[in-house]
Amino acid sequence: MGTSKPSSERDPLERDRELIAAVLDGNLQAFDEIVKTYQRPIFYLSLRMLKNQESADEVTQKTFLKAYRALEGFQFKSSLKTWLSAIALNLCRTELMRPRREIVELPEQLPDSTVDDVREADEQAHRRHLLEQALAELPARQKEVVMLRIYQELPFKEIAQALDSTESAVKVNFHHAMKSLKDKLGDRYGE
Repeated sequence: MGTSKPSSERDPLERDRELIAAVLDGNLQAFDEIVKTYQRPIFYLSLRMLKNQESADEVTQKTFLKAYRALEGFQFKSSLKTWLSAIALNLCRTELMRPRREIVELPEQLPDSTVDDVREADEQAHRRHLLEQALAELPARQKEVVMLRIYQELPFKEIAQALDSTESAVKVNFHHAMKSLKDKLGDRYGE
């Protein structure tokens, strides 16, 4: 009796290979599974880059459309998540170059009605705002490295692949970004 691992315990790269093979064999449900697996991280990466929910939705949809059209050429030089992140970043760069950009703050989740909870939520929102401001002030490459490392949780090697760079250059960009963020946030908090 063979012991097959449940899909949640399988190696993600193995699962991605199986899904891609199924899509290439004409199984559209397999592509739906790819979208279900990666839609949320790609959306949030796009939202962090663009600061606009509508634009992030659009970039997310375009990412999966481009991926579907190019899936036959995917060579597993990186993970599927890295490849999708690279596509999304390129689309975000294009979107950011458009002349019209409207930044819309997303509403914060309403806290419980207690005073302490409201104060804590306000403090967290303030910290998040300061962090987003500091991130926005970083050079583009440093910002991309931070987004992929922190929010997408990609290893440096995969970030280098996604950004068509070297692993050491990515590490240097990350180091400089973290130092800059620490300095900026320390200044803003008076520390």
